[in-house]
Amino acid sequence: MKTPKIDDKLRLLAEFGQTDAICVEILKNPATEEGILLKVMARGPFEQGQQVWILDRDGSKVGATVEKVLEQTIDSEVTLSTVLPA
Repeated sequence: MKTPKIDDKLRLLAEFGQTDAICVEILKNPATEEGILLKVMARGPFEQGQQVWILDRDGSKVGATVEKVLEQTIDSEVTLSTVLPA
């Protein structure tokens, strides 16, 4: 899985099922050397500390942790912490 770009669509898999997300910001994670933080806009009952999967088009998946959730209207700004394979 390649690092997404701003406005890329992502598919997330969580306990409540699959949901689509749009990448709005990409940051280096200061807590881990290889890690990144992805800020996405998504719908769903996300909670801090929740484990989710980022699904790639080829069927592979990468684990991520919900670091922060900012409730907006229907969508929420969700910050995901992950390490993407090189």
